[in-house]
Amino acid sequence: MLWARLPVPGALGHVNVWLLPDADQGWWLADSGMAMPAVEAAWTHLAGSLDLRGRLHGILVTHHHPDHIGLAAALGQRFGVPVRCSAGTFDATVRALRSEPEAALADFAAWALANGLSPDDGLSELMTGRSYRRMISGVPAPADPLAEGDVVALASGWTVSLHQGHAPGHACFHNADAGLLISGDQVLPTISPNVSLYPGHHDADPLGQYLQSLRALRRIPDTVTVLPAHGRPFRGLHARLDALAAEHEGRLRAIEAALLRPHSLEEVVALLFRVRLTDALNRMLAIGETLAHLCHLELAGRIRRAGTGPAQRWSRNGRPA
Repeated sequence: MLWARLPVPGALGHVNVWLLPDADQGWWLADSGMAMPAVEAAWTHLAGSLDLRGRLHGILVTHHHPDHIGLAAALGQRFGVPVRCSAGTFDATVRALRSEPEAALADFAAWALANGLSPDDGLSELMTGRSYRRMISGVPAPADPLAEGDVVALASGWTVSLHQGHAPGHACFHNADAGLLISGDQVLPTISPNVSLYPGHHDADPLGQYLQSLRALRRIPDTVTVLPAHGRPFRGLHARLDALAAEHEGRLRAIEAALLRPHSLEEVVALLFRVRLTDALNRMLAIGETLAHLCHLELAGRIRRAGTGPAQRWSRNGRPA
């Protein structure tokens, strides 16, 4: 197999994509990179150097975020190959690309009010999908959806597992013969993937789902080499799963301890992210992740919220709000 590293704006800097050999002297691509000029130029170079015309036979997508699915539709059309992803990934892409601007703005305003936020133009741009549409080449043509337990039969078999929390229907691919796991964003070597609650989110507890996914991934042998979307391949899957779970539990305990005194959502964001959030993207990620942790605690009955709009405050149960 081949490993390519494609540019991504911001602190991450890159996304890893993988070319997997099949039984017909060709390749299947796992993830595509973002629809942006630098990535398109990289693919022009790669297509020529690897002679992909007629040798790229399909594309697999882990999830709907732009650095993973962004160029999949364009590459699928260019090479005349199927793009396979989970039904959750396909539906999330369709929702993000086909949302009506006015309805999306109204949903965002209602969501902000319900969570005690003051909406601003930067957050509105991101949370209503306008930025997403600029980073995606379109919705891939429908193909056989990836389902839990499917085996993608290439030169050897890659077994699909589907996970929630970071993105709907996030697919991981395990090759037992080669001892490899393509983990996408679900398991990263040095950072935790963003787990957020946003407007229109179809699950009330993405953090709970993400923690469940970490437990499910323990079924994969600890001996695999993990091929993540960001960073370098690594060993020690189970220790990394434990560390990710412990990181989120530490955040939950820190929130609970702080909420002996009532806090607004913005105050909890400042508690968890002790950096100045000067750009809209990092502000959106911090707000979404903080809200996911708060709602996880709220659903467990450990904290509660009171008030509406800017007056809304969160506190531990049994304390006055």
